Amino acid sequence: MLKFIGIALLAALVGYAFGVMAGIFIVNNFSTNVQDKPLELAMTSIFFFGPVGALIGLIIAVVYQLLHRYL
Repeated sequence: MLKFIGIALLAALVGYAFGVMAGIFIVNNFSTNVQDKPLELAMTSIFFFGPVGALIGLIIAVVYQLLHRYL
């Protein structure tokens, strides 16, 4: 059980990092904001794309572990 939780949390952490990187890429390339772009970049990446990536990573890890365990 502890291994299951550890892998899920590690996947969430990796997903958060990938989410932040994706957010930086998306805001840099597609935002039309010119006045406070660095602030928008930081806030959007850390507070939106990071948690979304962490949630996706967590879901993928849990589903993979459950399928791997029972199939």
